[in-house]
Amino acid sequence: MSLKPLYIILIVLGYCGLFASPAQAQQAKPMSNCERMATLDFAGLPDAATAIASAETVAAAPGVSSYCKISGTIAPQIQFELRLPADWNGRYLQGGCGGFCGFNPIENCRVGQSRGFAVAASNLGHIGGVWVAPVWAGDPMLRRDFGGRATHVLAVAAKAMIAAYYGNGPRYSYFQGCSTGGREGLQIAQNHPTDFDGVIAGDPAFAGRLGGIWNNWIASTLMGRDNEPVFDAQSLKVLHAAVNAACDTKDGLKDGIIEDSRRCSFDPVQIECRTQDTSNCLTKAQVTAARAMYDGARNSAGKLLYPGAAPRGSELDWNGPLMAEVTRQSLRFLAFPTPRPTYNFRDFNWDRDVADTEAATTTYDPVAPRAAPDLAAFHARGGRLIAYHGSYDYAVPPDALIDYYAQVWNREGGLTSTRDWFRLFIVPGMFHCRGGDAPNEFDMLAAIVDWVEHGRAPDGIVATQHDKAGTLVRTRPLYAYPNVARYVGHGDVNEAANWAMKTVAVGEDRADWIWKPTDRN
Repeated sequence: MSLKPLYIILIVLGYCGLFASPAQAQQAKPMSNCERMATLDFAGLPDAATAIASAETVAAAPGVSSYCKISGTIAPQIQFELRLPADWNGRYLQGGCGGFCGFNPIENCRVGQSRGFAVAASNLGHIGGVWVAPVWAGDPMLRRDFGGRATHVLAVAAKAMIAAYYGNGPRYSYFQGCSTGGREGLQIAQNHPTDFDGVIAGDPAFAGRLGGIWNNWIASTLMGRDNEPVFDAQSLKVLHAAVNAACDTKDGLKDGIIEDSRRCSFDPVQIECRTQDTSNCLTKAQVTAARAMYDGARNSAGKLLYPGAAPRGSELDWNGPLMAEVTRQSLRFLAFPTPRPTYNFRDFNWDRDVADTEAATTTYDPVAPRAAPDLAAFHARGGRLIAYHGSYDYAVPPDALIDYYAQVWNREGGLTSTRDWFRLFIVPGMFHCRGGDAPNEFDMLAAIVDWVEHGRAPDGIVATQHDKAGTLVRTRPLYAYPNVARYVGHGDVNEAANWAMKTVAVGEDRADWIWKPTDRN
């Protein structure tokens, strides 16, 4: 079936107010002007004592109506911003953060704001930056806020302020985030299932198991003992080209995108240098490093320490220096029960020290070691969840999310019934949350609203790709796992309308790793 009608519908939804017809949109008028919001007392909100520092009216700008901008703090020091638009559509959208957070990512909510949503975001309880040393983590309360409390109490406070301003609270509430924000989404769906009607969780970065284990493995693998990168840009191009040559056509089409790296078994020893000229081959050290990236973090007994590994195809995004810095800061301040400011990631022992990261993992991650995700309450209350993941994400491997999804559907009545309320989309060729030489832009917000409010489950969501000049390169549909997109064999391969859905058989998607659930069904 042609996807052109679907593509047109998505464009209309994306640019015409996201279902907010005059009959549907909230017509309530503000009970008081914006500035008066600063005089209201929200200090009595249970476990979410809130103080408004400022409230000011911001004039309309291209694509965005005027709005009331409210800034404040939720105890102890969660800094937030809430935007209440003049053309409110009766919905609330909360945005997630990234990295170690410490800043307010409110601009990530701009698309929702342009569609009439009231929007809010916070710094997750501390001041810092994406990869700035998280020195705040010496405070157990700030760890708790970063781990999930800040996301919940912002929802509580924002809804109270929305009700005070408009005269009634939102009819529907949504959460959207990627990376740390994706982790927030899964965290709140499990621990506070009534906060949001719909959750979008992209490339969820579980801070505990990543910072202490997988990101550490990447840094130790991609950085030599001399603290110089094992690979340079040219050697990564050589490796990526060889992987593509071996695996690109396994989905039946040569297009520069490996659809499922799990079907690719390329061994880099095939391009190990046989002469002193290393311009088009890999050194022995590079072959060893590439194999370790693809094989995953393991202890001396060969036991898998993380439920995933670097996907074949992700090579052009490998960044040893960045991951070394992320790992250094994680291990110094986040990964252990108390900070170790002088800790060197090179001192980590893969047989002994993994156990030391368990307490922190329990604090930050939606799923504690040896436990399974539990979304039963979110499911029972009618919540809808969309998770997505770039297939070329080496920093947060997609296999970890596939494992998470499998753990859920094995406990929630099977894959078919789970797809009624929770769908997973793997985005072929996309790096972490964005990027990659593949379609990597898509409208999950429209999809989750349509699902929650109209019962239309998402499938065939069109992804687009633009070049650096903004020119459209290609479009392609994304289908909910385990379905994939296949070229129909005629027409422009770069147009989504010439692709159709194919269902792929599902095997055992649950990973056999050191912290797998002990109650595995």
